[in-house]
Amino acid sequence: MPSPNRAAQPAAVALKLLAYALRILAVLMCALTVLLCFSGISAKLNLVSFVVDLTRALPDVISGYGVVATPFGGVFRLDFALCAVALFVLDYLCCRIAARLRR
Repeated sequence: MPSPNRAAQPAAVALKLLAYALRILAVLMCALTVLLCFSGISAKLNLVSFVVDLTRALPDVISGYGVVATPFGGVFRLDFALCAVALFVLDYLCCRIAARLRR
């Protein structure tokens, strides 16, 4: 009969993979937040339609919240920064739960 730890291994691996995916999404969200601070970069990369779609995908409570103009001609998107923080927190929680399942 398998031990309880051995039975929880697939769930721990799945949570670890989910954590990696969340971490990658959080880093990409941080990079997007920084890129939007500079108007020239966001225009050259044609990020406008992607940003509009991403803004529509966010919950209405934080969508468009904290859009601040920067001296570089772009905008700082607090809603994207908050989304990145939430993704990092979910990543941390998945890692902690996976570690507990492995014990």
